[in-house]
Amino acid sequence: MEYRKMEQKDKGLESKSSESLQSINKRETLERDDRLQAMGWMVTKIVHDVRNPLGSIELISSLLKKELAGDHDKQELLGHIIYGVRNIDTVLSNLLHFTKLPKPRLEPENIGAIIEGSLDDVSYLINKKYISVNKCFPDNLQINCDKTLIRQVFLNLFLNSLQAMTDGGNLSVEVFKDEDNNGIVISVQDTGSGMDSKDIDKIFDPFFTTKEKGSGLGLTIVHNIMSAHKWTIKAYSKPGDGSIFVMNLPSKGGE
Repeated sequence: MEYRKMEQKDKGLESKSSESLQSINKRETLERDDRLQAMGWMVTKIVHDVRNPLGSIELISSLLKKELAGDHDKQELLGHIIYGVRNIDTVLSNLLHFTKLPKPRLEPENIGAIIEGSLDDVSYLINKKYISVNKCFPDNLQINCDKTLIRQVFLNLFLNSLQAMTDGGNLSVEVFKDEDNNGIVISVQDTGSGMDSKDIDKIFDPFFTTKEKGSGLGLTIVHNIMSAHKWTIKAYSKPGDGSIFVMNLPSKGGE
């Protein structure tokens, strides 16, 4: 009898201990959510305040570039400013997407036009590094997606590829229909330095980077946006042979 009483007492203590632990975990989760929400508001405010003057700088620089159409040297300097502004804007967008889970607004969009627009945003870096761009996608292919978010995906993938190529190289973008699975496949490939298997397993982790410069958020944002669209992305790479990112879209993400 004495043993049973002690056993019941132990079970009672275990139950109270478990309830206390659950209460502590719940409180810590709420506190963490509050901190993340506060961080999200702060980031949104900072991004808004920084983007206003950035927009003016890009607009004025673009107008000056048109005015100086015959002056190659000054046009190149202005191109450098415009690229710098767009690069800062990309970092700000990544911060926003990192602090707030992307919520896609799906609409039929021309995937070729999104790719062309993203390539135009990094054209300064493409020309500066003497990168050859190979494009292959069907005309007027419509895909259900959030145009702004998918443009951010291509921008981050292109910047990742361009930063991996130091002395020229090839950047290839291909879109084709996967007839077997009734879906669409999109790939972005470069001939850069590549990565070993140890690094490739971590590339979508927040703040992981193999570069001297870089926040380590670009590919994390790519993965988050892919997941929000219910698409998948895989990366393949080998040191010295470059990298390829392959995105698979289900049938409902197609035409």
